Amino acid sequence: MGRNSRAGEEPGGDAEDGEAGEQYRAALTRALRFLSRRPHSARELRLKLRRALPVETIERVLGRLAELGYLDDTAFAREYAEQRFSRSPRSALAVARELTARGVDTETAEKAVSFVLLDQGLEEQSLAEAAARKKLPSLKGLDKAEQKIKLFRFLASRGFANAAALKAAETILKPARQ
Repeated sequence: MGRNSRAGEEPGGDAEDGEAGEQYRAALTRALRFLSRRPHSARELRLKLRRALPVETIERVLGRLAELGYLDDTAFAREYAEQRFSRSPRSALAVARELTARGVDTETAEKAVSFVLLDQGLEEQSLAEAAARKKLPSLKGLDKAEQKIKLFRFLASRGFANAAALKAAETILKPARQ
């Protein structure tokens, strides 16, 4: 995510003095602490801050962070999708749903997922096969029919269409050609 502030600007550059200024600085500090741990969507950050601060202060802080490039749902969605597809492969639909559950609007989530798939040259079938390959070692000791059923169920739980899940399970379980 773009975390570069404008030259010479401090993240808290527009806070005033007094109690409101103190709340603003406290909210900004908390928000930056959350963002330093991992990227967040605006909604996630809003919910975390809401526990202890007034809504007006939170909205000012979120606006300021967005203005400075610290908070960007599009960049968050792309980064999240990249990590999901590489570390724990799921279907494009499942990743888009996860993003909307994290507060990213549907259009932004779908565009981010499509962008990452295109950018990395990924297809739904290759993602299903990657997920199946990752799962297969945990199925050692089972016969091929049981492995196929368990792989299919696993892939379906990851949001893959039945046809893609079945094809991936069959592809992964094919004996290697000699």
